[in-house]
Amino acid sequence: MHSKWKLLVLVALLVTAGILQSGAQPTAEAGGSWSAWVYNYNTGKMVHVFPDGAAPAEMYFPLPPGTSTYPTDITISRDGAYMAACLTDDGGNPSVRVYDLYNNVYIAAYIPTAPIAACALSRYSFSEDGSQVVFGILNNFFDDTDSRPDWEVVVMQMNTSAVLYRIDANSPQIAALGRDYSNMLPIVSTFQMATGTFPGLITFKPVMYATEGAQEYDSLVWNLSDSSVMLSGPYGKAGLDILFPNSEAIWTDINESYPKGSLIGPGYLYNVVMYSNKAGDNFPIFTNGMVLWGSHFVDDGRMVAVHGYTDPGPGQWFYLKRDGSTGALPIPAEVYDVWGTLDGYTYITPASPGVGAQVRYDRFVGGSTIPEQYVAWTGEPDTFYRMVWVNPLTGGNGLPFFSSVPMLAPPIAVTATPLPTLPPPVVITATPTTFPLVVTPTPTSYPMALIVGGHATVHTTEGDVLRVRSGAGTSFAVVFQLPNGALVTLLEGPVSAGGYNWWRIQAADGQTGWAIDGLVDGGSWLQTLVPSP
Repeated sequence: MHSKWKLLVLVALLVTAGILQSGAQPTAEAGGSWSAWVYNYNTGKMVHVFPDGAAPAEMYFPLPPGTSTYPTDITISRDGAYMAACLTDDGGNPSVRVYDLYNNVYIAAYIPTAPIAACALSRYSFSEDGSQVVFGILNNFFDDTDSRPDWEVVVMQMNTSAVLYRIDANSPQIAALGRDYSNMLPIVSTFQMATGTFPGLITFKPVMYATEGAQEYDSLVWNLSDSSVMLSGPYGKAGLDILFPNSEAIWTDINESYPKGSLIGPGYLYNVVMYSNKAGDNFPIFTNGMVLWGSHFVDDGRMVAVHGYTDPGPGQWFYLKRDGSTGALPIPAEVYDVWGTLDGYTYITPASPGVGAQVRYDRFVGGSTIPEQYVAWTGEPDTFYRMVWVNPLTGGNGLPFFSSVPMLAPPIAVTATPLPTLPPPVVITATPTTFPLVVTPTPTSYPMALIVGGHATVHTTEGDVLRVRSGAGTSFAVVFQLPNGALVTLLEGPVSAGGYNWWRIQAADGQTGWAIDGLVDGGSWLQTLVPSP
């Protein structure tokens, strides 16, 4: 475990055990077992912020060679060790790459076969253990000349860059749903990897590209064990937040049984926060006559933070506890996103003329519903940052379900007090890296993965054969061919070249050479090397 995380976990355990306690005058050093990453995609600057008295650390996004444009879509694994990004180099070639934040090196890459229209990563794109990442790709937008499927969802393994699972707009299980999902970008909501006891589930929503958004989107659930897809769940709902450890979800919705507010400009009259518990029950838990724009689990799941506004009037943030009590939170009205921590929540304020963005941290102490407040970091004036990662919540122990409640009374406003400020940041210089990178992994127990030392079965269609070449690339000579069903051993790879992932394989007769693990065939993806026990 990284030394910083050891310190954070130790502080959390000591606070929980009562060995460390805050004094009468709260200070930044008194507690806080979280950290956060903020990112400016215009300058590439990233800041790792800590609330426990440690100075924030700065770095710049590590652009691969030949790339000068910083990505807008990035996400960080739940343990904070890896970062994935959608990149486009100076020649217009796209890729999805994974970077090891602790060791300052790229460790995986997915290279599409041609330019794409868009790429999407989300908060839960990484699997729970950080060994896999899922992303959505829009290959083309209203381009009938492109033979590729409009979109695809890809699961990539970290230590090999191998594609473990793939589904696209032309897949039979998508067509069986009877919906028109053309020209849409698939955005992942949740990812739970396949294990020996769990089939593996990915939920995603197809979103029409280059539009202002809809009231809600279809919620697709992809079962990785049998490749089935069904329409189910709230994963296309607005304001969705997931508390994974407790199998709970919340989202904003419209319910005609409750009063609605008035819109300021275009939008939708969301007027309730809906709740789903592990028993499968769905019901409203919050409504107060306002237009509601977002809901988030905070305080390790003991509360929900909700943003609402009225017309005329400024917006306001509220809390809802599991016992049904509610009140106002001292979060600025212009804040649109809140991340829960183990003892409260954190957020970033937007920059304004002459004023920098701030990461603020509010924590609840001693059962109080009025949080102590801190400024953990302040950015440069007039510079935009967004929060891209915070330690995930544990869900607490023995928390009761939220209850279905009638319309709530308007809460009392809270007046904010001046906030203490944490130390200035220190600059971290990342070590030089090179890319592309060939990774030689050790054997793992990941299910259905292409790994060095493992086996694969050749998969072709219509009597085709798999060409095996003397090197990784189509410019190398074909040394032999393998029929459908042939069993091979993986000796080395993958190596990205010419838009393909190449593996050095050994056939049953001892011959060796390089072969691709898949290609687009008739508009659909064909996996030519299928992992085999």
